Amino acid sequence: MLKQGGLLTEHGFGSQPEAFKFPARNRIIAGLADVVIVVEAAAKGGALITADIASSYDREVFAVPGHLTSPYSAGSNQLIKSSVAHLFTSVADLAQVMNWSTDNTPSPKEALLPENLELTEQEAQVVLLLKEHPKGLQIDELSWRAQIPVGPLSSVLLTLEFRSIVRSFPGKKFALV
Repeated sequence: MLKQGGLLTEHGFGSQPEAFKFPARNRIIAGLADVVIVVEAAAKGGALITADIASSYDREVFAVPGHLTSPYSAGSNQLIKSSVAHLFTSVADLAQVMNWSTDNTPSPKEALLPENLELTEQEAQVVLLLKEHPKGLQIDELSWRAQIPVGPLSSVLLTLEFRSIVRSFPGKKFALV
């Protein structure tokens, strides 16, 4: 693949590119990607479908903001406004959210939390789970793994967020700061 490239499709050789096949293509793109960056999107269209699918697959979604009056920026701007996508203005935005280090220092998620940090039993359980999953977990999966109902878990996460221990991301995803 790296030397010669490749083709991944659900359709046979010689199939015509027809509009009804595009959502299937978008699903494949979203499934293969760690990150989807929407550069320009109208209020409706394939880029928004891909962003929605990527979000449902627990992939990070970014959007480049566009001019407020441009019809080709309405979708991108709405993704940002509704917190479905992170704001993308530079590669630094991507590196920060994905926790990619640009130097040799450990990333914040690799750093150990202070030992003297006082946590309740549920807070400690959540922190331990998030340490095991550095990219974060969605609240439903976190609830299942911790065996804490979503209501009480939301309260625990909010407390941890106020204490700058966890950070919330689009799609009800949480990770250590």
